[in-house]
Amino acid sequence: MNKQDLIQQLINAYSEAYAKQGHSSLMGKIVALLIASPEPLSLDQISERLQMSKGPISQISRKLKDHNLIEKVWIPGERKDFYRASPDIFGQAFANYAASMKKNMQMAAQFSELVEHLDMKDNQTDHIKSRMEEMKQFYELMNEYNRNFLDAWQETIKPQLKKTPQI
Repeated sequence: MNKQDLIQQLINAYSEAYAKQGHSSLMGKIVALLIASPEPLSLDQISERLQMSKGPISQISRKLKDHNLIEKVWIPGERKDFYRASPDIFGQAFANYAASMKKNMQMAAQFSELVEHLDMKDNQTDHIKSRMEEMKQFYELMNEYNRNFLDAWQETIKPQLKKTPQI
């Protein structure tokens, strides 16, 4: 296998993984390309390497930037926008995931409260309340573990990686 085959397989794997998580497969392709690139890439370079038109690349790049997975980089003497993977892209991806789990916890609390204020309650509404309470407790515990994991990542693992020479 040569380097280009390796990069293409990485792009394909990320594309499939993002699609399976309900995101755009193009998001995965851009992320993988920028992870694999030691230097920042312009939108034209991303478009050329992925063999796609610049419009969708630009739109998805803005979304990825909004989620702090990639960042815009200024290159002296260049007028184009350049992008690279965020320095803590994996920690940020997990933080984004943890935020979505926190929304599930809030949704469970909301519906549990709504059931409480119903005029009439029956077996089904009691069942819904019970399941929403279970969901809330599940995501509260998950949120605690996520916070602890992110703290450990930021305090122990990530600093060690910065000491490791990058290619």
